[in-house]
Amino acid sequence: MHEEQISESLQKVYVLFEKGKIRPRALLWGTRRYEVVQINSSWIDRSRRLPRHGFSLTVDSGEIFQVLYEGNATWKLEYILTE
Repeated sequence: MHEEQISESLQKVYVLFEKGKIRPRALLWGTRRYEVVQINSSWIDRSRRLPRHGFSLTVDSGEIFQVLYEGNATWKLEYILTE
C-alpha cells in the first residue's frame, strides 16, 4: 500500500444521518465525485474543543480515503491509500 498525504478541503460531502451516526455516502474532490462503497472504520477525537470525526472510506475508484469532519462543518481529505 502507498499512502499519499493530501490535507485538502472537500467541496461537498453527501452524508446520511442514521441513529445518531454520520454515514458518508459520496464526496466531491476537485472536479470528481466519488461514491462511498464501504465505511471501513470511524472514530471520534474528543480531545479538542469541537469533536473531530474520522472515517476510512473505500470509494468507487478502489482507493481508500481517510477523511475528517470537524464540528464547524468542515470536511478534509487527509490521506489516500492506493495499491
